[in-house]
Amino acid sequence: MIRRSLRHLLLAALLPAFAGPAAAHYLWLEREGDAARLYFGEAAEVREQSPGRLDEMPAPRLWDLSAAAERKLARRAGSFLGEGRVGPHLAAVEEGYAVKDWTRYGHGVVKPLFYARYSPWPVRQAVPAAPELRLDVQPLPGAAPRAAVLFDGKPLAGAKLIVTAPNGWQQEHKADEQGQVALALPWRGQYVLEVVHREAVAGEFQGQRYEAKRHRATLTLVRRDGLAAAGTGTLAPKHAER
Repeated sequence: MIRRSLRHLLLAALLPAFAGPAAAHYLWLEREGDAARLYFGEAAEVREQSPGRLDEMPAPRLWDLSAAAERKLARRAGSFLGEGRVGPHLAAVEEGYAVKDWTRYGHGVVKPLFYARYSPWPVRQAVPAAPELRLDVQPLPGAAPRAAVLFDGKPLAGAKLIVTAPNGWQQEHKADEQGQVALALPWRGQYVLEVVHREAVAGEFQGQRYEAKRHRATLTLVRRDGLAAAGTGTLAPKHAER
């Protein structure tokens, strides 16, 4: 009875913090057995398709960080599929996304760049480095769930990190001076952590001028134990196509 009461108190404390819609589209990684999939959309809302908005991603790249090797990605109807078996730690980058005029959203004319990382949970030791990820969310080893937000390998203090839980609820965190965030991962299942960083550097890409670079990174964590997820906001089912 005491254990059950404590569980209910934990859920009651977490429920008010997980709220709000997803901010915008991003890339995130998932695993199906030994295969890797890269999705575009919002983990709790939509997975873009091809033909469709998935085609906005011209040529993402995938790394098996456990083997320090790049893997080919093949475009499928609802995702990019990594070729061959992969290890437990993955990273992906898309640098070819077109320049966008997002002035009406308050971002100006920007060059978006997308990054994604995948790791199992808990993390027993330091995760492999991913130098391709200029903006990176790394899980930190230890009993308590924590993550570090890095930009060009340095802590990004004050970064806003949005966590989407297995049932679609969300929680927002702010990184400390070391770029670190303490996480609440009470339920078993998949969590997607997302962060955005605006780099005030102008340039040109494919003949289009931009005012700044807009970096967006995710970290997918999968917890195998924990409580059954409360609520009804479940993730969309995985696509079975190959």
